[in-house]
Amino acid sequence: MNFVSISIKNFRNFEEIQIELANKNVFFGLNDIGKTNFLYALRYVFDKDIRKLNLLDSDYHNKKIDNPVEIIITLDISDAICIDNQKLRARLGGALLSSHNKVYIKLVAEYDKKELIGIPILYWGGDSNNLREMKQRGYLYEIDYVVNVLYIDSYVDLNSLFKKNVNSLIKNESDVDKKVLERIQQTIIKLNSHISSLSGIKEFEKKVTPEYKKFRNENVSISIKSEIAVKGLYSNIVPYIKQDSDSNLYPTAGEGRKKLLAYSIFDIISDEYAETKINLFLVEEPENHLHKSMQIALSQILFTDEKYKYLFVTTHSPFVLYEMESVNLVRIYNETKINSASTFYKVPKEYKKNRKMLNRGLSEAIFADRVLLVEGPSELMLFEKVLSCINPFYEADGTYILAVGGIGFEKYFVILDKLNIDNVIKTDNDLRYVKSTKTYSLLGFSRCNKIIDERLLPTKRIKENSIAAKKKLYAHNITQLNEIRDDYKVFLSKCDLENDLDEVLHSELVKYLNTEDAVAYLQDAKHYNMVKLVEKLTDTDCRKIYNHYNFACLKAVML
Repeated sequence: MNFVSISIKNFRNFEEIQIELANKNVFFGLNDIGKTNFLYALRYVFDKDIRKLNLLDSDYHNKKIDNPVEIIITLDISDAICIDNQKLRARLGGALLSSHNKVYIKLVAEYDKKELIGIPILYWGGDSNNLREMKQRGYLYEIDYVVNVLYIDSYVDLNSLFKKNVNSLIKNESDVDKKVLERIQQTIIKLNSHISSLSGIKEFEKKVTPEYKKFRNENVSISIKSEIAVKGLYSNIVPYIKQDSDSNLYPTAGEGRKKLLAYSIFDIISDEYAETKINLFLVEEPENHLHKSMQIALSQILFTDEKYKYLFVTTHSPFVLYEMESVNLVRIYNETKINSASTFYKVPKEYKKNRKMLNRGLSEAIFADRVLLVEGPSELMLFEKVLSCINPFYEADGTYILAVGGIGFEKYFVILDKLNIDNVIKTDNDLRYVKSTKTYSLLGFSRCNKIIDERLLPTKRIKENSIAAKKKLYAHNITQLNEIRDDYKVFLSKCDLENDLDEVLHSELVKYLNTEDAVAYLQDAKHYNMVKLVEKLTDTDCRKIYNHYNFACLKAVML
């Protein structure tokens, strides 16, 4: 079974939206933008506990109660071998022909102005234009017999979760257990008898009986009995977390540990239904109460454990995404109304071993509104310094600088483009020596052509590799380079970072670095020497850099 898409109309903050889905999905965006509402759209379709609450007028977009709420989920069930597909086909019966490879599940809720509620009605089938109304038994629909929803909210209550599911989590079925349970029952009977015989209880019985007879003179008396365990054997058991080296049990544990234990319990609950139902995990902001390291550990479980086969996660944390693989990234954002953009992300084969490093940069970038992609740490340090001077809160305002670790821009900008995240690229005007012809290929020009997917810049090789040759090459093609800047937000250096910077602040660099050849000095030990320079740059220096043609990429990403 594969999730294909969902369309939502007139539900909460969604006027009309269509989102492509996969079996693992991550929803992200600013607060109050609709991530939780999206999960609720799924819950109204699949979760009987939410659906039976019906809909209020506030569940209709801008309270437009004259229009129905409509939610349609499309599933691909073309794989005949898939067990989950077989479960669905068996339940759908006549609503699905053998030739149908997709299932459409539709919720419609007309608002009843007399009852002041919207009652959801479910339909399904293999033909989107001819769906059959689902059979209903009480508040259970047919879908409830085949799909099991595990909703994990951001502040999951461990004790409530445990008590709600304790009878299914703990089972005593061995012969030894039966004997122990008999002894427990006898002990409880004796304990209740002892409690009832206490003098205080007997004295109370003597006092309350005549008081009762004042209201009604009957041949009765009031008796107080202890009923420990009357609510069940497990009504008072509580899970604790203890250190292996310490035999003591403490009444509380950190919220982070409690949350991880709650996830462990959900795992066990899902196992109970794995054979008969399709487990659907809806997880809201799993990062709450978890340290960075625990978020990364949880990421590995969510995105690599086969148990979380069908997963929908909302998050604000890049750490939760460090282990993401084969996941659909969905960005929900707001212009004049709620919009979304989604793309399927799979770690490229060449990055499998370094997935965490690749995901780290990408997962931080997708939470921004505008991203400046640069080649390495030198650009990152310099540009962070400059933008911090121009706007100390540039990151809070949605701008992010990402060093791609070389010239591998494509794996980032392709994802960012699909998510409608504005991105700007700054790259060097590199030349590469071609030994067979003793010439130099225009590597930087070719890179720009590839990024924009159009051959606007020449690629004919030249015979000289020097700063003068690079600047001459740039000057001869400045019209096309400016066009690429304006149309594609790709900014090629005249030479490279250090030479371009020297053109802007030559005398300052000589002074700050105490050398006549500042470019060579910066290029000799790039990371270390750039740190030294950045510490000495003044606000005036930063503004000169920001306003110079060589570094127009900074203005482009701030607009």
